[in-house]
Amino acid sequence: MTGLKSGLSTTCRLVRIIVPFYFLIEWLKLSPILGWLGHVLAPVMKLWGLPGEAGFVLVTGNLVNLYAAIAVMIPLNLNIPQITLIGLMLGISHNLVVETAVLKEAKIPAMRMALLRLVGSGVAGWIVSRFLLGA
Repeated sequence: MTGLKSGLSTTCRLVRIIVPFYFLIEWLKLSPILGWLGHVLAPVMKLWGLPGEAGFVLVTGNLVNLYAAIAVMIPLNLNIPQITLIGLMLGISHNLVVETAVLKEAKIPAMRMALLRLVGSGVAGWIVSRFLLGA
């Protein structure tokens, strides 16, 4: 019974994160905002062979968490190699706000670690994108 309660509690927490982000992106798809912001992000995202809209996924994953990034990713209709590449990058540099605060409390140079994770994510993504996406 404890496992069931714990599972339901976790599911409720995840739904509270995922559903709003999913609907936000769906709403943005219906407006010209997503296209415009995707166009603005396109030059940077081109480094990894990703569409400009994929920048929303990376920003969300780095500032919020991976579940929110998944919710943003779903309505964008990315292909499997693009999703894999984003997964790799976010696996390295996800949830920077919370994890940087934790590192700071642990007396670890938090800003250097955040920068290292962002750079590592970008470099790993760039290398893998050459093989995965032919970018």
